[in-house]
Amino acid sequence: MKTLLSLAISALASGAVIAADQNGNSNDKAEQTLVTATRTQQSYAETLASVTVFSREDIEKYQAKSVAELLAKAPGLSIVNNGGRGAQTSVSLRGNQSDHTLFLVDGIRVGSATLGSTSVEYLDPEMIERIEIVRGPKSSLYGSDALGGVVNIITRKGNANRPLIVKAGVGNHDTRDASVNVGHKGENYQASLTASYVYTGGYDFTDDKTAPSDDDDAYRQRAIGFNGSYNPIEAIALGLSYQLNESESEYDRSCFGYTCAPYTESKTEALNVNAAWQLLDTVSTSLSIGSSKDETETLFDDQSFSGGVFNTEKTDLSWQNDIRVHDNVLLTLGYDYLNEEVSGSTAYTEDERDNHAGFAQVQFVQGAVSANLGARNDDNEQFGSHDTYNASVGYDIRADLKVVASYGEAFKAPTFNDLYYPFFGNPNTVPEESDTYELAFKGFGNDYSWAVSAYKNNVKNLIQYNAAIFANDQIATATIKGIDAFFEKEILGWDVNTSLTLLDTQDDTTGNGLARKPEQTINIDIDRSFDQWSVGASIYGASSRYNEAANSTKLNGYGTVALRGAYKLDQEWKLQLKVDNLFEKEYVTAVGSLGDYRTPGLELLFSVVYTPAI
Repeated sequence: MKTLLSLAISALASGAVIAADQNGNSNDKAEQTLVTATRTQQSYAETLASVTVFSREDIEKYQAKSVAELLAKAPGLSIVNNGGRGAQTSVSLRGNQSDHTLFLVDGIRVGSATLGSTSVEYLDPEMIERIEIVRGPKSSLYGSDALGGVVNIITRKGNANRPLIVKAGVGNHDTRDASVNVGHKGENYQASLTASYVYTGGYDFTDDKTAPSDDDDAYRQRAIGFNGSYNPIEAIALGLSYQLNESESEYDRSCFGYTCAPYTESKTEALNVNAAWQLLDTVSTSLSIGSSKDETETLFDDQSFSGGVFNTEKTDLSWQNDIRVHDNVLLTLGYDYLNEEVSGSTAYTEDERDNHAGFAQVQFVQGAVSANLGARNDDNEQFGSHDTYNASVGYDIRADLKVVASYGEAFKAPTFNDLYYPFFGNPNTVPEESDTYELAFKGFGNDYSWAVSAYKNNVKNLIQYNAAIFANDQIATATIKGIDAFFEKEILGWDVNTSLTLLDTQDDTTGNGLARKPEQTINIDIDRSFDQWSVGASIYGASSRYNEAANSTKLNGYGTVALRGAYKLDQEWKLQLKVDNLFEKEYVTAVGSLGDYRTPGLELLFSVVYTPAI
């Protein structure tokens, strides 16, 4: 059994709740490690949560251009895009609202405290080492926002075998991108520095042809990130990570009855400093202090006036203690502090709030039976005290097959917009709450893994936009039922990865389905390597959905096909080609003030990768 020191060092290498072993990967799915599900390191075979992990190898294999593209491959997730690259993107996890998923970057909460959601469209996969997705409520560990689950983005780390990686690509829509990663890994340290640049001339995101919206909507992005860790002595682990992203995205919209073509300047930052100390053989403690910023300004045409400045800053502090009270029992006790501040051109009645939280978790294993029990209290100066609980029990039917039954509670604190935005917010808005029941079967072996999960989520005080009043309202209850499944295996030399989601959402007052939630989605990836060649394809399908809460506008289902290939010229040079939406399928995932948001059609990206031999 691994010592608590290895648990703490693995977690602290990239933040207080970040995963991984040497590079976070394993050839055996059952032995693949993650941290997000319990805030302690465990293997895929041990975890009782429904999880998906995308490694650096997956990101490179799929030639992913966006985080949303990766997330859409996981069961239980659906994506809504208001246009092409850089356009506003919403992520729904198990039929929940886009702000019901907690996003972490190296253990630090990110996202807007005014909107409540995270701008995943501004996250560049070239900056990422791995992504851990936990489906299901996790408020008993993380507090507010984790109704649907948690997406933990771990930034790129030093690799002893690849100290320098340079990549450059060109594509249609006048697309150009480039990235460079410099890293090193020693016996007791690792460091990685990554920089990336993206530009695309884009296309016209909307059907409206009225000037000035009849133009192509371009996108520009610049990002830099650092991730480092150091073990000065065996009992101590230190870590530091920093991410900076600046972007400009153009789009079209209706401005007080007139057509306009604004663009948004965005800046996001995430800083995390952390340390872990092995106090005793059975006791370790860790401390993480971090900060994230989300700053946006909307400008119009020639910058003659600003459409609004919204700045968010979150300060995180987390103190966690792991105690091995018995060979089969791990107790975790912790304290979290969160401060949120908003500023900008809009005056809010309240512009700052603090949240103090204490949490406890017990993980227990006895023979074929494993259990996880957790509880947390959040004390927020705006909405008061809130308790959440979870309980999961697993049983190993045999060595490669597990059944898990779970119950979890979660809540979502109202955003500053929900409460205080002029002529929109309501200070009487209360937190959204949910309770979820889940039954899952998981199978795994040396060359395969699969899982099937059935769940029912009851949401109270659900906040959603009501077009009839041009503002948010709260409905009494909503019911979300679903099944998500995946299967991974090598078949006749091909790596096959599939995911399936079946979803039924309902506003219990009106009987309508929740907006923009497809009832079925499916994703199939097949990949194979032939000496110097590698090829792959992706098939994605989604059923129809309604655009708004009233269910008056139905959006048709669709399917797309993508192809990818790579060729190694030698040990240092590699060529890549990615073709998205091969058959130029026209489809719509959202309708705005100027009509349908158009999709990009066929997209091509040709890249050259240089990795010098060491």
